[in-house]
Amino acid sequence: MRRLVKKEHSDKAQATKLYLQMQITLQKYRLLAILLVVACLQACVDPLELQIDTGQKSLVVSGMVTDQNDSTLNKVTLTWTSPFDSEKQQVVVERVRNATVTVQDNLGNSMPLYEGPAYGVYTLSREDFRVEQGRSYTLHIRLPDGREYASRPELLRPVPALQGIGYEFKEFIDVVRNSAGMLIERRSVGFEVKAKVQDPSERGNYYRWDTEGVFEFYTNTGDKPDPSVCWANMGSISTKVVASDDRLVNGRYFEQPVAVVPADIPTKYRIKIRQFSLTGEAYEFWRLFNQQQSSVGSIFDPPPARINGNMYSVNNPDERVVGYFTASAMVEDFIVIPRMFYAPFPGLPYEMPIGDCRFTFLYPNVTDERPIGF
Repeated sequence: MRRLVKKEHSDKAQATKLYLQMQITLQKYRLLAILLVVACLQACVDPLELQIDTGQKSLVVSGMVTDQNDSTLNKVTLTWTSPFDSEKQQVVVERVRNATVTVQDNLGNSMPLYEGPAYGVYTLSREDFRVEQGRSYTLHIRLPDGREYASRPELLRPVPALQGIGYEFKEFIDVVRNSAGMLIERRSVGFEVKAKVQDPSERGNYYRWDTEGVFEFYTNTGDKPDPSVCWANMGSISTKVVASDDRLVNGRYFEQPVAVVPADIPTKYRIKIRQFSLTGEAYEFWRLFNQQQSSVGSIFDPPPARINGNMYSVNNPDERVVGYFTASAMVEDFIVIPRMFYAPFPGLPYEMPIGDCRFTFLYPNVTDERPIGF
């Protein structure tokens, strides 16, 4: 009888443990799914466009202005997100159209942002650009139904120049879940790319990095002695938002890993790094996001904390608005990695595709015009 009672208690404890683990993991998936929408928008990746059912929606705001007159950087994306779909493990979003969007500085200057061909994306034109370091910027949004939203002011801080870019060919060991839900080690090789930075002497500097990858590839046309060559623009290759502060490196030179270039094709790969300044509040937002993103979702992990952005509803203080509006200074540089010097890579030997490289449809954004650096 004692053994039977003990076994019942053990079974109940195990069931309770599994239930708690499922609840914590589900809560983390829900939070991460919403924040991943923000991260993807920040990295200039289009969100999933699907029709959503009726239910409570949250406004998702992602965007920034920089000290560079570049319309690809100075823009804001607005979407609605529906509640998390636990069965499909996704958050469904739709674009917010026909909004009135402006950015105002602390001197009262206002700059309009206009919706372009891409619905829900509001861009600051080159003609209206008036962004300078040292000023604070506030985002204002008015929807067609009269609802208004705003950000807290963001100070545009300076950012130091990149001192160079380095890379190292190495093996990576990642902890992932297999199809059975068990944590296993996954080994791979690639090129770890690092930004080289000289931190200023004053304390309180915060950084964010983004990347853009372009690589060359060859195809065998069959009717020509030489292969055809093209280049594919992969866009942002950062798998997560990379942000850091100078708490441990104040006033010193440091190297920050920002991305991993894949070791798959033995050709040249150009990676461009953009380095942005952040405020302390913006850095804290991305730090907490990365903390949640890195969690494996075990029973020993704490429940996910609510990650607050700097957006709020003017009409309804209780309404939750997801996302962050940033004002950043930006510098950039690039390096070309000769991957062929490190081949052969693990896996099946690389075989040159057949056909005209412009029309194989193997990679996105293909061109036969040689980019800078190649």
